[in-house]
Amino acid sequence: MPYITTKSGMQWYYDIEGEGQTIFFIHGWGVNRLIWRQQFKYFSQAYKVMALDLPGHGNTTWQPMTLSETALSIIEILNQLNLVPLTIVGSSFGGLVGLKIFEIAPPVIARFVFVGTQAKLSFSKDNPYGMDVQRMRKLSQQLETDYPAIINIFFRSLFTKEERKSRRFKWLQTFRKTDKIPEREALLNLLDILEKEDLREVLYRIDVPIQFISGTEDNICPWVMISDLKEKLPSARFAWFNDCGHFPFLSKPHEFNCVLEEFLKTSSKH
Repeated sequence: MPYITTKSGMQWYYDIEGEGQTIFFIHGWGVNRLIWRQQFKYFSQAYKVMALDLPGHGNTTWQPMTLSETALSIIEILNQLNLVPLTIVGSSFGGLVGLKIFEIAPPVIARFVFVGTQAKLSFSKDNPYGMDVQRMRKLSQQLETDYPAIINIFFRSLFTKEERKSRRFKWLQTFRKTDKIPEREALLNLLDILEKEDLREVLYRIDVPIQFISGTEDNICPWVMISDLKEKLPSARFAWFNDCGHFPFLSKPHEFNCVLEEFLKTSSKH
């Protein structure tokens, strides 16, 4: 569980376990690498698994970074650790990070798994199911006045009412009490990137196997947004978890791991 320093001077904290082909898990906004606990435990038995904390999240230090700068630093880390090519599993904002990595250095990625995410997450006329920009800006304002309470409120909102009643959700909340709170400036920076970033053209030219895994009740990346991609990406795979919100890998880890494992075993680079 070491740190690694990149040319930018950032100290990145990462976990790595197991041996074999590498699966690189990238978390999203307001959480950290530990959100992948159940995947680490399962996949480290047959694969090398890696996750790191994004800037200002978990134990990674913070300095303002564009999405390109973030991706370049991560590519530097992956090359230093001799982990490429690998499978990227990106949740929410982590999917955008993965796409930017592909845009900059396509050979890094052998497979791509999008979890509750796609290439443009904010609303626009040609992306009608994206997140409301005013809602995103309101969240930024709330971070200025209600930080850090708003992080927990937002986290709860990503689960369905039924998910929040479950024993698993209570277990997750227990762990969150010990998690390090992300830096407010980092959260604001990522929200700005989420509002502006559009990597759809990058997504459409990906030439490696793709798997989408989504919850049918996801209010960040609705199922209709993902369904619309079937025409653009005819060879991609799609898996839906009924009655799940934004984090199917947390709510239904066994089922999620089975879908991911099947994809890893039956897919190969074209």
